[in-house]
Amino acid sequence: MLLRPETLLMLQRVLAVKLNAEAVLRLSSPTTNSTRNLEMCLNYCSLQEKISQMVQIERSGATTDVMKNYFIGSVLSGGGSVPSPKATPEAWVNMVNEIQKAALSTRLGIPMIYGIDAVHGHNNMNGATIFLHNVGLGVTRQSNHIVSLKVLFKTQLQQSQVEHQLRREVEIQSHLRNPNILRLYGNFYDPKRIYLILEYAARGELYKELQKCKYFSERRAATYVASLARALIYCHGKHVIHKDIKPENLLIGSKIIK
Repeated sequence: MLLRPETLLMLQRVLAVKLNAEAVLRLSSPTTNSTRNLEMCLNYCSLQEKISQMVQIERSGATTDVMKNYFIGSVLSGGGSVPSPKATPEAWVNMVNEIQKAALSTRLGIPMIYGIDAVHGHNNMNGATIFLHNVGLGVTRQSNHIVSLKVLFKTQLQQSQVEHQLRREVEIQSHLRNPNILRLYGNFYDPKRIYLILEYAARGELYKELQKCKYFSERRAATYVASLARALIYCHGKHVIHKDIKPENLLIGSKIIK
């Protein structure tokens, strides 16, 4: 049986509405098997929807239209990205709810995941306590080799409940050996502080360097991208995934590239 285009379009819309309601019901029901729900939802997803569900975008770009039209799976508040200056907790809740409402209004009604930069503390929230760390310089006695000292206060680690994250950071980074990854040489502690002995990145953050230069030459940009790619290939080979790659977290060594 052949359907006229307008009839087919109407049928697609009816099925989409029905499918949307059923998908939300299945995903939100606590009595059904979550693995089976996920498999059923994946069967309904188009290739575009599957790709979009693996994409995380920055909060400033997560408009209602973007969430609806591109089926985005995750949104992140990057460093300094806030709904408004000195935003209240209520402003944050309202913003996230609006983005979530747009995600749930899509064909399959899959809720989005909202990400925050909890590695450095919830530093986007006005008035929140930030997980502080200070970085200084030290020199080894035997070799006079300059290193960085990352100083962490135990009380702040306990208050933020990130002791486990710190142990994992030390455990993972102490075993990484790659010229494009900052080396962790060791650690020590006293009654109040924990000290991480790190490789010294003489030129500091890539973000600050870019702010000074305004733009990088093609050669310099290509060098940084290639270095990052080699580091990621090495990490993936070690089954280590870095989830917070951005210019603020990339450090530059002493070698000058023009």
